[in-house]
Amino acid sequence: MINFQVYKNGVSIDCDYDYEALKIFDFNTLFIFHGLFGKGKNWQTFSKLLTKNEELIVITVDLRNHGGNVFKKNHSYSLMMKDIIELLNYLKIKKTNILGHSMGGKLAMLLALNHHEYVNKLIVADIAPVNYPIEKQNIVDKLIDLNLDMIRSRNEADELLSSSIKEKFIRSFLIQNLQLHENKYRWSINLLAIKEAMNDLRSFPSSEKFEVVNNKTLCVYGQNSDYVSKENFHIFKNFLSNISFSEIKNAGHYLHVEQPKEFYNTVRNFLIN
Repeated sequence: MINFQVYKNGVSIDCDYDYEALKIFDFNTLFIFHGLFGKGKNWQTFSKLLTKNEELIVITVDLRNHGGNVFKKNHSYSLMMKDIIELLNYLKIKKTNILGHSMGGKLAMLLALNHHEYVNKLIVADIAPVNYPIEKQNIVDKLIDLNLDMIRSRNEADELLSSSIKEKFIRSFLIQNLQLHENKYRWSINLLAIKEAMNDLRSFPSSEKFEVVNNKTLCVYGQNSDYVSKENFHIFKNFLSNISFSEIKNAGHYLHVEQPKEFYNTVRNFLIN
């Protein structure tokens, strides 16, 4: 089963020992699905703040081939959906709110379209149900090409990546996935499986005959991001009839990091109203 972390009353719960606290099926819950190359821990600060201020339990998930999960050869939205349903059933959660960013946002939409019985409110963060082009040299190739035998620290990894990945923030985000094991650095994400799945991850299976769902949905997107445009709004409504849109000013694709206060307030207001 994929890794997950539970947050309640502003703190993380040790799922191995705190069995009483893990009885979460009687509470209002929010699952968070991270984006490509991310992990559940990226959402720790947000989850602690939200559960401190609201009667809510947050479960952050490490999606397939991310976050130190056991590496799987195959990777797709379909397989990630199966992982999530297995986790929901394990936790005895029949219906939950879901927040998904980027790849996690596509997964959240597909879960609502294929298994709407599990989904209450849906929050899609800076991604649209459309196909995106694949860059000529994808980031995953740059990470695969990095010679880990030469690296003695994350700072060295950052320096080596700086020639091909110019944005310091992106490099810092990516090298969080470098883990020291037996005095050698290794990736905690399965780069080879992700590379093979890139066509699937960048696309959205709009050719499938989905029934339009009316779950209350919010698309929150960054003003400076090119992942969601107003031209996409009508495409969303082909799948999600009860959707509203909220733009975060002065934010790009990583809007929850660039404008954390406004992002938090937008998500919180949507969940409690």
